[in-house]
Amino acid sequence: MAWYARAGLALLALGLSLSTTLVAACGASSRGESAEASGPTGSTNDSSPPPSITGKSPLDASATDASPSALIPAVVACGALASACAASPSVAGLFATYRKDVYLAEAQYPEGGPLPTSGGRLHIAGIASASGDVAGVRIDGQSVDDLLTQKAIDWYHVWPSTAVAGEPLWVAFHSRAASWDSKASGTVTVESAAGVLLTGSFPVAAAAVPITYVTTTDAGKTLLVHARNVDAKAHTIARLVVDGKDITAAACIPKKTLGPGEDALWSVPRCVAEKAGAAWSVVLELTDGPASAGVGRVLPEFFPVEAWARSSDCPLPGGNAAALAKHEGAGFDTQYMYFFGGACGLSGKALVNTTLPSLSKKLRVLVGDDFLGGPVPETQITDTSAVAGFLTGDESDGEFESNGFPAAELKARSSRRLWKMYPGLPTYNGGKTHKKVGAFAGMADVQGMDFYVAACAPHITPVNSPNPVRGAYDYLRNARNNHAPLPTWLYAQGLHAGWNKTVLGLTTHVQPDAAEILVQALSAALAGGKGLMWFQTDLDEAALSPERWDAVVRANRTIRAVRGWLREGDPAGLASSTTTALVEGIRARDAIVVPVLDLEVTQGPNDIDCAKVFVGSPVPHFSFATHATEVRVKIPDDFAVDDVFEVVGQSVKDAPSYTIVGRELRFTLTLSQADPVRVLVVANSKLARATAAAGNAP
Repeated sequence: MAWYARAGLALLALGLSLSTTLVAACGASSRGESAEASGPTGSTNDSSPPPSITGKSPLDASATDASPSALIPAVVACGALASACAASPSVAGLFATYRKDVYLAEAQYPEGGPLPTSGGRLHIAGIASASGDVAGVRIDGQSVDDLLTQKAIDWYHVWPSTAVAGEPLWVAFHSRAASWDSKASGTVTVESAAGVLLTGSFPVAAAAVPITYVTTTDAGKTLLVHARNVDAKAHTIARLVVDGKDITAAACIPKKTLGPGEDALWSVPRCVAEKAGAAWSVVLELTDGPASAGVGRVLPEFFPVEAWARSSDCPLPGGNAAALAKHEGAGFDTQYMYFFGGACGLSGKALVNTTLPSLSKKLRVLVGDDFLGGPVPETQITDTSAVAGFLTGDESDGEFESNGFPAAELKARSSRRLWKMYPGLPTYNGGKTHKKVGAFAGMADVQGMDFYVAACAPHITPVNSPNPVRGAYDYLRNARNNHAPLPTWLYAQGLHAGWNKTVLGLTTHVQPDAAEILVQALSAALAGGKGLMWFQTDLDEAALSPERWDAVVRANRTIRAVRGWLREGDPAGLASSTTTALVEGIRARDAIVVPVLDLEVTQGPNDIDCAKVFVGSPVPHFSFATHATEVRVKIPDDFAVDDVFEVVGQSVKDAPSYTIVGRELRFTLTLSQADPVRVLVVANSKLARATAAAGNAP
C-alpha cells in the first residue's frame, strides 16, 4: 500500500529494515552424492498455449514418481489416499497456538520504543456445539469488551458470526500482556443470545512445527498446508485435523517426520469445494510436541498486481482511457479506488456494479478505506465480482492506541463489519513498522507493508540511520512472518511526485531508477507476498523516464508468469547463495520459484546526500556491482525436477548454466545494474513453461 493519504501530499514515515532471519539453505538432505551433470544454456522462448494441467506432482495422489528422464526424481510420494468424501472421525476439544511477535534487529532498524517481547497472538480452533448468532466472547471469564477497555487485548475476532452446530468456530486475539507468556492454558466462551456456542480450555504454547501458510487452490477443491519445523530436533506428525475432522488418511503427507529446519507442503482434497468467506481451521498434532493450530477465512484465489495510481491519471473505465490502456499494457489487473470518487470524480457505485462486471474480471478494484465512512455502505455494492477486497487502513500500525483505545481493534471492527456485508471478499490493512506490526497482524484477512529504500523516500528510522538496499525485503518478510499463516499483499516503490524536491519553483525529479524499482518489486515475491501492490504509478513521471516504467512492466510481467506458484507457495528456505545475493525458494506443488536479488552495491543513498539535492546535488542512487554468484537450490524429497527455466519480463527462457549435485541444483549467474534481479523456476513438468508464458502474456 502506499503511504499516500487522501488529503494530498503527505510523505510517509516508512521504514527500512535488515532482516534478522537470513534465508537459510534448509530442506531435505542431499542424495546421490556422486551424481553430477551439466544443465542447458542459451535462451529460447516458449509461446505454446497454456496447458490444461500443470503436470505430475507427488502432492497428487494419482501421480507417480518422475519419469526416468527427470533431472532429479522424487524419492518419496503419497501412497493411496482415502476418499475425500469418506467419513472422517471428529476431533473434540479446543486447539490453539501462541504466536510471539517477531521483529528486526533494533541496531539495524531503530524505531524507538520498547521491543515487543511480551504477549503475542492466539489462534483458537473449535467446533460449535450449538447454532446461533455470536453475541459475546469471554477470555478467561472476562468479556472481550472489558478486556479492550482495559487495553488487556489489542483486538479480537470470532468467525463465523453465525455459528452452525458441528461446524468450525474459531477465535483469535492479540495481547501484549506479559501474563500470557507464563500461562499454560486459558479459557474461551462464545455466546449467543440463547446460550453457549463454544466453551472450553485451550493450551497456551508455541508450536515446534508451526503452520506457516494455508490456502485453497483448484477453485476451492484442494487445501494446501505449509509448515516448518523450527525446532532443533526432528518431529513426527501424528494427525492432521481440518475443520474438526481427522483427515490424515485423505491428505497427501509424503513425509511424516520433519528434520530441524525442514519445511513441508501437504495437499488436502476436499469433498465439497471450499466457499469464499467460510471459516477454516487446521491443526497439526505431533507425536512428540504441542499441536499447531491455524485459523482463517477462505479467500478468493487471486494474486493482484495492483496500482495505487495518481488520482488525476484515473486509469479506470470512464476515466482516462489512455492511462487505463497503459496500465493494462504494463500488466496491472487491479486498481486502488477511492469509492466516493476522490480526484478521479467517478461514481464508485456505478463503476463496481455496472461497468467493471462487464469486463469479465479483466480489471478489479481494491476499494478504499473511505468506503465505510460514506453513506450507507451496506447498500452500495450489489455486484462484487470485480472487487478484489477492501482496504481498512494504510500504515495503521503507527500507534498502539487511538484516544486511549486499542487502535488495532478499531480496524478489526472494520473487518468484522465488512465480513458480515461481503463475507466472500478479503479485508486488507497496511503496515509501516517492524516492531508494532505484530500487534496488528491478524486483524485483517490480508496484511500489507511498505518500506521504500530509494528516491530519498522518508523512513521510519531516525535521520541518517542506515538505509540498506535489503531494507525493503526485511520489512516485508517481517510482516509476512507476523501475519502467518495468513496471506500478505506487499508494496513496491514505484513513481510518485511526492518524492520530488522543489526549490524556488524549480523541481528536481527524485524517483527510483530502474534497478531500484526491480529490486523492491521482487522483494515482495521473495518475502512470500501473495500480491504485488505499487505505490505509486504516475504517468507524467513515467514519460520523463521511460526506462523506469519499463522496469515496472518487467517486474509485473515476471511476477504474472509465476504468480500462481507464488500464491500457492511459501518461503521454504530451499535456496542459498555463495555471495551476498538474497535468495529464497518459494515452494508450490508444481514448481519452486527462486527469486535472486543483488545486494552488492558500490554506493547507496543516505539522508545527508538526499538533503543536498535541495541545493543542486545529484540525486543519489544505489549502484549495483556486476558480479557472479552461485545459487544453490535444495530439492525436497517429495519433489521431482523435470525442467528448469528463467523468467525475465515477457520472456521464458532456458535457465543459466547449472550443475546437479545430489538433490541440489547449483546455478552460476551474473547480477548487475541492468539485471539486479533474476527469477528461476524449478518445475516438475515441462508443461510449466507454457503456464509461465501464458501468465505473463500482454
